[in-house]
Amino acid sequence: MSTYYLIKGGNMIAELLHKVAGFEKSPATYYPRPSLAGPERCLRQLCYMAQGVEGKAMDDRFVVVLDDSSWHEELTADWLRKSTFQLHSQQMVVECGRVPHNNHMHVMKGHIDGILTDLSGVDRLWEHKAINHFAFQRYCNEEYPLDYLTQCTLYLIGLQKVQPDINEGILLLKNKNTSQYLEFLLSYDSGNDILMVKEVIASNGNRREGEIFFHLYRNAVERFEEIEKHRLESSLPERQYELGDWHCAYCPYGEICWESYDQELAQFAQGIELDPETAEMAMQYRDVSFQMKEIEKKQEELKGSMKSSLKAAQICG
Repeated sequence: MSTYYLIKGGNMIAELLHKVAGFEKSPATYYPRPSLAGPERCLRQLCYMAQGVEGKAMDDRFVVVLDDSSWHEELTADWLRKSTFQLHSQQMVVECGRVPHNNHMHVMKGHIDGILTDLSGVDRLWEHKAINHFAFQRYCNEEYPLDYLTQCTLYLIGLQKVQPDINEGILLLKNKNTSQYLEFLLSYDSGNDILMVKEVIASNGNRREGEIFFHLYRNAVERFEEIEKHRLESSLPERQYELGDWHCAYCPYGEICWESYDQELAQFAQGIELDPETAEMAMQYRDVSFQMKEIEKKQEELKGSMKSSLKAAQICG
């Protein structure tokens, strides 16, 4: 049965769709899982989540962005089914280890995107990610998606519990803007916790040798242990990114995380005699912070006035 959403106000399609998507969103909840295990995901953000702090609500448009990624995966899977590869075991649940969570040892589980079997009968983990153009270009230019590689490592550990012969995987990145692909051919040594990126292959034919990554599984477990420790102590780790970094701009806890920064700086500086250069920088930082707050306040005022004027002129709803 289809679900219909009634939106008041006579919205046209461009206005309507994101609002419809907003009905599908649910509050973010924390539990240890492979998608949160990587080192690039802000540890402080996860500690806020684990402690039940309420952050900024997800934007309605972001629900559509996430859904787009799922459909990109299905489109790629459809092309794979037309190739010589056999794609199976999609969304199979695997157990990736035990980590502390809410005062007990939690069995960390994940849903793999699938298993690919080639013509010679070799099975490999298949993990698909649809990403934006700028992130895609970074990974084309020598960088590595450490969060995704960590996730693949955990999935390979889980797969080996049910099929010990699987020790290879394919992480396939799709550029959502251009439909280009970037493939990371992986091999995992579970005994020594070593993930080898054997080769990186682009859809335009470019290839490069990969690198070796040590202890991705161990590091993931240690991160979840640290999150649990902070939860029990109601404490937070240091900020992982600098003020103004894009990670913070998109984080639902960005405002909460940085709102006490000026006070922290003042406490840190109490009783400390700064050299003239550092003292000057501190004063400049204080002045710039004040100016930014005034500019943001003025920006909101202007935005409100502009919207009122445009509505009065019947230019927008």
